[in-house]
Amino acid sequence: MFHKLRSFIHEAVEALAPDVPPQETFVFHWKAITNYFIEATDEKVPVQCTNIPYHLEQMRDILRHEEDDQSGGTTGPCLEYLLQHKILDTLHTLGRADCPPGMKQQVLLFFANLLGKMKQPLLPHVNVYRPVHRLIRLCGEVKAAPSENEEIQFLCVVCARLRQDPYLVNFFLETNSARTSRVLPSGEDLSLGTSPTDSHVAEDFHPPPVKAQGRDKPDYTLVNSLLNLTKSEDSRIAVKACEGLMLCASLPEDHAATVIILYTPFCEVMADRLKVLFDHLPKNMEPLDISAVAAKWGLDHQSDNEDVLSFPGKRQLISFLSWLDYVDQLSKEAHKLVGKALAVGVRERFLQTVIEPDLIQQSELGIISTTAILRRCLKAVTSPHLLQEMCIFLLGEGTSPEIPTSTGDHKLRHTLIQRCDHLSDEVSIETLKLFEVLLDKPCEIVLNNLVLRNLRSRKYFCAPAVINGGTSTTSNGPVAENLAVPPSPSTPPLTPDGLGSPQIVEDIDRDEVEQVVNSFISLVPDEIKTSALTGDSGYDTYLKDAHRQCSQRSLQTSCFDWPVTSVPAPDVEDSREAFYEGAFLNMLFKKLQRLLDQPYEVNLQVTSVIALLSQFRHPQLQEYLLTATLPLSPGCRTLHLTLQNVIQDLKGRIQRLPNFQRNVIAVRRQLMGMAMLPETKSLSESNLLEAAIVLEEFCKEVAAIAFVKATERVQGR
Repeated sequence: MFHKLRSFIHEAVEALAPDVPPQETFVFHWKAITNYFIEATDEKVPVQCTNIPYHLEQMRDILRHEEDDQSGGTTGPCLEYLLQHKILDTLHTLGRADCPPGMKQQVLLFFANLLGKMKQPLLPHVNVYRPVHRLIRLCGEVKAAPSENEEIQFLCVVCARLRQDPYLVNFFLETNSARTSRVLPSGEDLSLGTSPTDSHVAEDFHPPPVKAQGRDKPDYTLVNSLLNLTKSEDSRIAVKACEGLMLCASLPEDHAATVIILYTPFCEVMADRLKVLFDHLPKNMEPLDISAVAAKWGLDHQSDNEDVLSFPGKRQLISFLSWLDYVDQLSKEAHKLVGKALAVGVRERFLQTVIEPDLIQQSELGIISTTAILRRCLKAVTSPHLLQEMCIFLLGEGTSPEIPTSTGDHKLRHTLIQRCDHLSDEVSIETLKLFEVLLDKPCEIVLNNLVLRNLRSRKYFCAPAVINGGTSTTSNGPVAENLAVPPSPSTPPLTPDGLGSPQIVEDIDRDEVEQVVNSFISLVPDEIKTSALTGDSGYDTYLKDAHRQCSQRSLQTSCFDWPVTSVPAPDVEDSREAFYEGAFLNMLFKKLQRLLDQPYEVNLQVTSVIALLSQFRHPQLQEYLLTATLPLSPGCRTLHLTLQNVIQDLKGRIQRLPNFQRNVIAVRRQLMGMAMLPETKSLSESNLLEAAIVLEEFCKEVAAIAFVKATERVQGR
């Protein structure tokens, strides 16, 4: 009560007294603060019960008004007094002691207002950045401190100043043995001459000495304090601290980036937080639930009621994915050195130590859940640095040609490829989906590692030779002849339906395009086709999607160093005697060969991955997958040959099935949701009928992709 009465008296006196120079008023308020500590007898009185907040507020107002009245950005007498008498150093000491209780909060507010509202660049002054630096060190020291709000407000103001003038960050990277005098790049000495300080201040308050921790070790206190506040129980404060770290990490100063990496636990804290959140996840979540969760860093979690109506572990999953999104944005927006180091830290401290053991465990449920989570993480990643490290974690960095008997140069890659053909269909499906997401990412490592390493030498190709008196053939004998599929009268018209362009240029080589499309359309004989009987159209229904998907693949790989023509790469050293497509393509062809015996869901995923591969513009990959008349080396198999074998197998099996066409039409209608379940059949017969439908649709899809690729090739001549 008495402090309020005293404030009213001061205000009344100021209103009635004649005009006093601002400096005298400023000094009066400062002396009022220092006199309190000389006269006070009870150290436990909260600061709010004293006049200190009032006097600090008056000092701030005087400084702001003085700056508004100054012209040309000159320093006014009040600011000069504050700098020369090291008032900020004294306030830091009071804040550190937090005496009276709550003083730390008042000091933080004073600093935040001074730095945030003054237009002049104050931080370069030694008597500003030094106490600011020391005050930063106090932030985040005590967990759940009552001053957390003021601490994060102060730190955010400092970060905002660094955003405006990034070079100022160097004032906060001093080694502990550095001089207090700092020099700008222009050569101007920023250390100010000091005057005799106020007697009360000089006698009673001295800044604490800084303990030396090593001559050459920079101290990035701002980052360390923000890291501590990211652990706050108050989510609002934690988010603000993360925003401050985002700004610090994205500053363009190379030295600051190096200090973050080498002298702060920044990368470790980010990666280890992923580890902690992942460990809180249930070990048997459903893949569909994992895929359906949407999470962005900084957004509020769903309410408890919504979580109850959802699946167990959803809240924990959202927390994990939200932090992953933050780490991804950090790696993407940060200085390139920080972004790379952070990504490497995530690989070494999280992926290799936490995810890999869970991936290679024996529990099928655990494998499925971990693979689904990893796929969800990979799908969410947008940072090139983090994406590359995740691909290296999964596939390794090998690009030399594989040999059939080798387990490969990366154990986890070998394990994942084998899992695509696992005894458990669920494990196979989830692993195939993981590879599909990998292939859909703009990372050159993926395609180089999985498929191109064995195609670059073009050993699958057997150049035609003239022998036996001029007869043109290949070293593979009748292979080329078997691959030549004559145009069928039923070939659909080559119109660009759904392509988004009015018509194809008139000079397109229609015969070549027709031959490419017909080579896949005519694979399925009429007695097996059922799409026309249920109202479905031909391959042209896939054209619009094929055009869009191929365009997406072109954009995805636009920066890749790929050749334009299908010739062996000059830098490839391939010591293999015979062609081997590589472990990944080998697995896909084996799965495709067993199409008639696999469940519908597995077949859909296998054909989806193969279709995705065929959309890429790499000349060798496109030639190998889509050219049916390609002369092949002995023993080579291609997509077209594999489909031929499956069709021949299907033709033999349907002869032993009565009413095949009627049954397969019923299954097609059921899959389209147009009919009830057909009569109960054996598992093998159901798989066969569904596989026949997948096979027909897949051939149409590949034909549409081949059409788009062929028109691109012809137009590009």
